[in-house]
Amino acid sequence: MRMSRQFDENIEAIDPLETMPPAKKSMVIFFLVDTSKSMEGSKLESLNRVMGDILPELIGVGEAGTDVKVAVMSFSSGCEWITPEPVLIEEYQRWENLRADGVTDLGDACEELCQKLSRNSFLRAPSLSYAPVIFLMTDGYPTDNYKKGFEMLKKNRWFQYGLKIALAIGSNVDLDVLREFTDDEELVLQACGAEMLKKLVREIAVTSSKIGSTSMTLTDATGERSLAEVAGAKKEQMVEAVQEMKQDILGLDDLTDLDDMDIEFDEGW
Repeated sequence: MRMSRQFDENIEAIDPLETMPPAKKSMVIFFLVDTSKSMEGSKLESLNRVMGDILPELIGVGEAGTDVKVAVMSFSSGCEWITPEPVLIEEYQRWENLRADGVTDLGDACEELCQKLSRNSFLRAPSLSYAPVIFLMTDGYPTDNYKKGFEMLKKNRWFQYGLKIALAIGSNVDLDVLREFTDDEELVLQACGAEMLKKLVREIAVTSSKIGSTSMTLTDATGERSLAEVAGAKKEQMVEAVQEMKQDILGLDDLTDLDDMDIEFDEGW
């Protein structure tokens, strides 16, 4: 009887919180991929190939104690989630090759993304989460009412504080739309051919994942930073990284000079 009472007392003395592992933070990188008919051929073939190649490189990009997850959407005539929900990168190591068909319903894709950027959907767990990384890739002009989708996203706080990057694939792309999506022309890049596409996708995916899943140093008097301050700091880091990509891969100092330069695009791009 005495042993039983002592056992009960010992159990009651244990703090249940001390027996639980520390909560992991999570970060989701969203890949929004244009699979319209104009992507058919070397554009989508190159993209499928590099996406399969970079998945192993994304393992371990986050800080210790951080789960990096992947969510993939294809959009053409409508949109479709290739991943029904965000998947741990360690468990998503086989890329499903996408096929090209249809038009470019970017607005539909944005509305669907807005629905998923919620604690009630793709961002529901765990409670400690980094703002997402959103990587848009397209080769053309929206064929639907993209403005409606953009307006919905701009009101979504996850989108507001997320790290947004866009890659124009080829020469016939509405760069103004991509600048509006990212809210910063510095975070829009353009691939002129298959090899450049592979290099840019790899650099953008790996770099943005590292920045997006990194804790920011606490600097103010309260030891805290607002969400807006953290988002701004990460955006600055990404802009600096993009500038290096322009110099190393594109050979450009300023993307706004593209229209004035004699850029050679691959045939069909």
